[in-house]
Amino acid sequence: MSSKIPIRFLDAGLGTTLESPPHNAKFKADSSLWSSDFLITSPKTLSGVHRAFVEAGSDVLLTATYQASLEGFAATRRAETPQSASNDKQEQKSNTSQDGSATYNKEEAVVLMRTAVPLAKQAFSDSQSTKSKSKQIALSLGAYGATMQPSTEYSGDYKPENMRTVEGLQDWHEKRLKVFRDDKATWNDVDFVSFETLPVLQEVQAVRRVMAKHNTTPHSREWWISCVFPNDDLTLPDGSPVSAVVEAMLTDQDDTAPRPWGIGINCTDIKKLDKLLRQYEMAAQSILDTDSALDASAKRGRWPWLVTYPDGAQGSVYNTESQKWEIDPQMKAKGPQRPWHEELAEIITMTAERGHWKGILVGGCCKTMPDDIRKLRSQLAAIESDAYYLESG
Repeated sequence: MSSKIPIRFLDAGLGTTLESPPHNAKFKADSSLWSSDFLITSPKTLSGVHRAFVEAGSDVLLTATYQASLEGFAATRRAETPQSASNDKQEQKSNTSQDGSATYNKEEAVVLMRTAVPLAKQAFSDSQSTKSKSKQIALSLGAYGATMQPSTEYSGDYKPENMRTVEGLQDWHEKRLKVFRDDKATWNDVDFVSFETLPVLQEVQAVRRVMAKHNTTPHSREWWISCVFPNDDLTLPDGSPVSAVVEAMLTDQDDTAPRPWGIGINCTDIKKLDKLLRQYEMAAQSILDTDSALDASAKRGRWPWLVTYPDGAQGSVYNTESQKWEIDPQMKAKGPQRPWHEELAEIITMTAERGHWKGILVGGCCKTMPDDIRKLRSQLAAIESDAYYLESG
């Protein structure tokens, strides 16, 4: 095995890119779909954003399904689309919201959710960029809390009560995964499954059970688990320390899937990232590096990929109630922040030089856009390091 580890580039914040010029999207305050709403209202806009990330150098695109759920579509007021018109001709009845508005039934929701996969895949074909060579699609499956209204993936305040159990979360994630897994054409276009922004330990355990049941050969896919760490003490929103998180991700258990292809951190302040990654490594070492007879190369072969995509909020904090970004007064008092791409490139370089991970998939989350990926890629390419190489560069 080469002493250098590969680096691939993910995309960045889809929702906040849509909110920014030239798109200037205004998300519905009464909908939990967020960027997934564009699967209904403007697939062309989503396609343009995907293409912009490809042209910026993203090797892997996340689908616009982070907040998508059957429940979310069932609570969303209808808009006239080709899909809904087709369903109406088949005399399929719509659902109805609490205020009497027509919403999307299960069949319509399934059709709309599945369109996200070919929409992302087409962006690679439409782009003239030669930077991205892997051209892979990651099915984005956000935390259960990301589909609530208001969202609770940053608090872990899950309701109803059964959604605070492994069994309840397993059932919910299983139903959503099967929307994509049960359609051969859709599943064939999926390269990765991404369980993102998980805030509670039970949810990490739940998705491993889901993949144990459904990620079977010959139709298995690489997959990753990524958690969010908004707390100043570097714990999950439910208070779980990093050591417990990594143990849940990697420890072999009778009722869980083989270890995921990747583990990581997303939607987290970049100022916390270096410390968090070091804690991840310490925890993983205690699980993976226990055989003293193995050399460094053999030990790395047992490690997963690191997947990390921190936010670029630069001192802003998202208010889930108002659905607006608000300036943190303490961060504002500290003055201008270091450019996101420079800080992240330094962290990734130091992480690669420690030599643990099999590879690194890096991108951005909230408040990061195509130009940030372009700058990050250029920054890492310009650093003369013997620890890594750009897999598609």
